[in-house]
Amino acid sequence: MNKKISLMIFCCSMFFALIFWRVIVFIRGDSVSFLREISGLNIHHFHYGIFFILISCLIFIFHKPEKYSIALAGFGFGSFFDGFISRLLTNSSRELEILNYNQYFYQSIFLFIVIILFVVDFHLIQYFKKDL
Repeated sequence: MNKKISLMIFCCSMFFALIFWRVIVFIRGDSVSFLREISGLNIHHFHYGIFFILISCLIFIFHKPEKYSIALAGFGFGSFFDGFISRLLTNSSRELEILNYNQYFYQSIFLFIVIILFVVDFHLIQYFKKDL
């Protein structure tokens, strides 16, 4: 794919993410998202962005970059960076951060295992797809 087109797709999808999330927050106001409501987790579009970046990176690693994976990467980076400054400048105490960090060690290990299994599964699907 042409580098200029890839750059255009990436930048446009980044800006689309910025506009998309800002409009959603403006429209929904103080209401809680469905996923946040059912899970009870403090999920923001910042976290969705990280997930989209992970998926697009896996596509880049195991496939060739295409317009959809480039757009997904752009949307992921746009989602991530739209929430980056607010997350960076949120006031919190270091003691609370360390307490939370240490308290959720096993959950972090579980998340790493899930991600590694997801990556291995993604790879195996591509491996067996070649054999068919």
